Amino acid sequence: MLAAAVTDHLFWITSRAAGTAALLLSSLAVCVGLLFGGKLVKGRPDLRHLHEALSLAAIVALAVHALSLLGDSFLHPSLADITIPFVSGHMRLWTTVGIVAGWAMIALGLSYYVRDRIGQQRWKKLHRFTALAWLAGLAHSFGEGTDAGATWFIVATAIVVVPAFVLLIVRHLGPSSPQPARETKPARPVAPTRPVAPVRQEIAR
Repeated sequence: MLAAAVTDHLFWITSRAAGTAALLLSSLAVCVGLLFGGKLVKGRPDLRHLHEALSLAAIVALAVHALSLLGDSFLHPSLADITIPFVSGHMRLWTTVGIVAGWAMIALGLSYYVRDRIGQQRWKKLHRFTALAWLAGLAHSFGEGTDAGATWFIVATAIVVVPAFVLLIVRHLGPSSPQPARETKPARPVAPTRPVAPVRQEIAR
């Protein structure tokens, strides 16, 4: 009987598990990115490979979270319902927030591999929107997630979300690093002027 119940809800359970994994992985990726991307930790190790692995794992989990819903016999959504904002009739607002957040996370995560074409400075500015996409995904998880009220979900989420929040606040509200002073060009030496000879006063004879 348990096996039959699991089989009937297999796609739904898979989507829930993948959604939770995507939230936890993206939160860890944000933490790692803030740690090595800013100047919060001196003498920090190079965490780029860990950040990249967490980001890719979160993207895979997002894809599984959305696509597994296509097999759910209760919701029975179409491909447009899970990929296009405002199309789904199931909790339309939170579903739309999740879709926008998912696409943003995927696009911003994969933009790392075309940063040379985008330009490093432009890519860095674009990559800052990852925090907004992550916050939107967090709102989607608590607004629509089936497990949002469960104690285990709240505790597991808080373990990775709270540090990410703290790092994000410190990064944006903390003291900015002092800008290096501009080098001033030495003033040109003024050429010495000849002293003006005193005007001789003619003595009247």
